[in-house]
Amino acid sequence: MVLRNIKKRNLYEEIISEIIQYIQEENIKPGDKLPTENEFVEIFQVSKTAIREALSVLVAKGIIEKRSGVGSILKEINGSKVIEPFTQKLMMEAQTLKEILEFRRGIEIEATALAAQRATREQLEAIENAHLELIEVNHNGGIGIEEDYRFHSLIIISSGNSIYQTIFDMISPKFLEALRVSKSQSKRLSKSYLEDTHQEHERILNALKKRDAVEARLAMLDHLEKNETKIWNHDL
Repeated sequence: MVLRNIKKRNLYEEIISEIIQYIQEENIKPGDKLPTENEFVEIFQVSKTAIREALSVLVAKGIIEKRSGVGSILKEINGSKVIEPFTQKLMMEAQTLKEILEFRRGIEIEATALAAQRATREQLEAIENAHLELIEVNHNGGIGIEEDYRFHSLIIISSGNSIYQTIFDMISPKFLEALRVSKSQSKRLSKSYLEDTHQEHERILNALKKRDAVEARLAMLDHLEKNETKIWNHDL
């Protein structure tokens, strides 16, 4: 099969659609390995960041899994997951999205306060690196799903609360999907939306560095509430 090159101006959803088409036409079975990230870069002539974003969505949707030392593997899935139009499959019900956003507030705000008290120097450096990587990806035209996810997940890890970590791991696929929805919308809206996110993340990061649990809690609450407002105001 010869896959069509994708022009850089197109969204990464087109990459996902081509991968789905590849799976169908090549009759790839569960357990079979997909092309590597570098191979997809050559096929589609897009950045590795765009490929990673596409693959992260497929992982979140349960279509593929990443195995260390192996690569991307097709999972055991219903035929409908691949056959149905991908644009429909990516759509999240408003009620589901609402519940995920509410859950994020419930777990992340307190986890951030705990992280301000408990994060090690190495953990703070990792959170800051994720923040800087998100800025770099956005400046280079990427959406930054993985980088944004890493920023938030590292904060939860830094809370030192194993129950928070376990629950977050359990809901991470839906968390990633919610990120995809909000980040894709922000990409369409304006660069100022992304810059707002950078500033909100920086406020959170500064509170963590200062070991200010009260400010950390407020900063995360402000960030999540603003994100929700922007999502609903634009009818996601």
